[in-house]
Amino acid sequence: MTSTRTDIQTTIDFIADLPIYGEEKPFFLHPSASVDVDIDGIRTTNVEWDRQPVTVYSMRNKDNISLEKTGFCYVKHESKYIPSQGMNTDIITKYRKESEDLLRSLFNAEFVHCYDCKTRKNTPMNLEEYDPSDPLLVEEVAVGAHGDISLDTIPRLLKDVLNEDQLATFFQTGYRFRLINTWRSILPECEDRPLAMCDYSSTDANDLVATDRVYPKWNQEIYYLKYNKNQRWYWLPNQRSNEPFLFMTYDSHAGSNARYCPHVSVENPMASPQAPPRESIETRNLVITKL
Repeated sequence: MTSTRTDIQTTIDFIADLPIYGEEKPFFLHPSASVDVDIDGIRTTNVEWDRQPVTVYSMRNKDNISLEKTGFCYVKHESKYIPSQGMNTDIITKYRKESEDLLRSLFNAEFVHCYDCKTRKNTPMNLEEYDPSDPLLVEEVAVGAHGDISLDTIPRLLKDVLNEDQLATFFQTGYRFRLINTWRSILPECEDRPLAMCDYSSTDANDLVATDRVYPKWNQEIYYLKYNKNQRWYWLPNQRSNEPFLFMTYDSHAGSNARYCPHVSVENPMASPQAPPRESIETRNLVITKL
């Protein structure tokens, strides 16, 4: 078992700082099992990684960690609907609703909507069975330090999530829009491939590289992160299933507050050789509060 106060030395993959990205936008193509594409005959990405050694600090009992300042935190919350015995549509629906209720309570929110939910396991994925539209899809752990959505994508997302009446109600001064993710270990404790998050105050917006993720029915623009020696990374040793992360993907309030949170799974050198492969569940939520 990893010490609860342990800082670790590990590596993180960052997007390489290549001249080609000035001429050709970085991209990933995600073929689906339902689409007849010869993935051996096409280029599915032009992204190259720059692997760097990084110290990842423990966030336990650190007063300087908060959603508002660093862009992430963890809370104590017991879930009734962790899909630990296998997934079905009903349990995922209930978990999404539970996450909405948690955020509504924490932020005294006027409106909360979970617009996406992902489960991941640290095992290889069979691309022949990959269907990004399947709500029960179990994906591999994500690679490459990244942010889940770009600024240019926000207006389209808000129009997809909100109906006309909601747009008329909330699209005016006096409201704050935040995209907040929850992330939870499905296993009782996460040792294998824990999530690491970068302190917003240590980041430079110039290190964010807009990247297209191309799916069969939609495109999504995200950010990958270039390496910068000033970046400061954190993790939660021995993170338990009742210690979910909250982290910021977007904040309409532009001040000294955190407005995004680069993150990535990392190798844990302190993990037991018998540690089971990581299993996690993540929700992405629109949270609207009054200013």
